[in-house]
Amino acid sequence: MTDEKYWNEVYYKELENVKPDFLKDIWLENKKEIIDKVKNKNAIDLGCGLGQDTGWLLKNGFQVVSCDFSKRALKKVEEHYPSARVMELNIANGLPFQDNSIGLVNANLSLHYFTMEKTEYIFAEIYRVLEPNGLLIGRVNSDKNNYVDENCKEIETNFYYDAVKDQHKRLFNQEQFAMLKKKWNVVVLKEEETVRKGRKKYTWEFILRK
Repeated sequence: MTDEKYWNEVYYKELENVKPDFLKDIWLENKKEIIDKVKNKNAIDLGCGLGQDTGWLLKNGFQVVSCDFSKRALKKVEEHYPSARVMELNIANGLPFQDNSIGLVNANLSLHYFTMEKTEYIFAEIYRVLEPNGLLIGRVNSDKNNYVDENCKEIETNFYYDAVKDQHKRLFNQEQFAMLKKKWNVVVLKEEETVRKGRKKYTWEFILRK
């Protein structure tokens, strides 16, 4: 099963009839003071899912390109947020945007599915498309989460293949961020506890400035 097929099935089986704000996790609101200072209001929502963050960004004055490789998810975004521009995109293949053209990139739980080499490439692509002083805002799964069981095979350090879900996943720690943040100015980098789908979850939240 491809990752695209996996997520299409998730959105069909689990999320077909829910609203975009079903997670009750408006995490961007806590960063509003920083986000409001972004002058270039062109934003990308990478791995937008049903568009909860897209909706928040639109409400706060951004023009948003909502990117996902699930057609079902993008259809939902179009229904709920017609002013957003949707783009079917596998971020592992790069970002089809001009250099220095974007003010903000949001990557909410969409960057923890790749090898470290590919993760570094994606971060470099985000850096490329952001304008000087542009922001990358995101969060990724922490290695505090108990997500690894007998069905998971470690492919490389902290990167696993789940045979049951037929899905790859990465768990992050501070050591990995030491590599990823080298070119960036760190505004926020902290480990947080939240709740997703009724389950406690640990994430690394970050705001990086180009």
